Amino acid sequence: MSIYPGPVTVPGGIRTLSAWPLSLSLLVAAACTAAPEESQQNRQGLRLDCTRTVTRSDEVRPALDTASPGNTVCFTGGSLTDANVTMTRSGTAESPITLIADGATVNNIHIAADHVIIEGFTVTGGDEMLLEGTGITAQHNTIHDTQLGGIVCKPCTDSTIAANTVQHVSTTGIYITGERITVTGNMVSETVARDDGDADGMRFFGTGHRITGNTIRDISERGYRAPPHPDCFQTYGHSPPTYDVVISGNTCQNVDAQCLIATDDQPGNSGAPSGVSSITFVNNTCAPNGAQAVNLRRWPNVEIRQNHFAGAYLKRAILIIDGSTGCTVTGNTTAGNVHTVEVDGASRAGLRQSDNNPA
Repeated sequence: MSIYPGPVTVPGGIRTLSAWPLSLSLLVAAACTAAPEESQQNRQGLRLDCTRTVTRSDEVRPALDTASPGNTVCFTGGSLTDANVTMTRSGTAESPITLIADGATVNNIHIAADHVIIEGFTVTGGDEMLLEGTGITAQHNTIHDTQLGGIVCKPCTDSTIAANTVQHVSTTGIYITGERITVTGNMVSETVARDDGDADGMRFFGTGHRITGNTIRDISERGYRAPPHPDCFQTYGHSPPTYDVVISGNTCQNVDAQCLIATDDQPGNSGAPSGVSSITFVNNTCAPNGAQAVNLRRWPNVEIRQNHFAGAYLKRAILIIDGSTGCTVTGNTTAGNVHTVEVDGASRAGLRQSDNNPA
């Protein structure tokens, strides 16, 4: 299996609410040159600039303990399946530390450091890929059949989760909290619930996140003693508050509850500063299996624009209730003879709606 070269492009056309540097520039630094045959036949064929190549589990700890800014640690071979890749040494913004694999399978990845790139791994059987720090990039990895979650960035700042495949993991495919995290081009599917818990595609908390061009699909509530409530995107009352989050150009299919749910049962925790949208939900394609595609409860200042909604069980596309004031609903389309938006009396203050089809 080859490593995927090249950067990932974030879909354009989104009006951002604040300016901040993306760490996508790190993707260019992680470009690699190995052909598939090289990575299978020649362990040194991963990259030409490997500082160190790891082929056995007992080599992981010494390699990571001695890594320095600008180093590239390469992982290859079939003798890493019980490896725990735990990184606590940081790179710099100009010289990140790169951990790169040719699809090699490991048990866990835990990064508690800054300016680290993680690319090309398969993570299965263990807990999750757990990231904590500033300037982290996780790209082109496959995470499946883990016990606690998929990719967890908690907390992260100015970090990127791009072009990963997350399948049949526990609870949440991708979970982010912190500031200015980009989540782009990922595929999440078949999340499962454990211990009477939930099963979601992505959960997000914090400020300045950009969640673009992802696909979330095939998350079922069936087959459980206590059925979960599967949603593609979920956030809820959290401290510090969640705001200035853009969710754009994503696809949600065959997920048994909602495309987006935002709820605040602890009033005040979701509050965005005056004049700043809490969530901008724009140009998404949502076809979930629930009674509505978007559910806002006690969550004000949300923009819902130019989305396409469908679903065999929709009673309305968007439900706005319990004081979710100051919302904007414009230019959305809903398949079938289903109303686009339903708003209760407690949420009508500041509501702006227009050009929805049907109304």
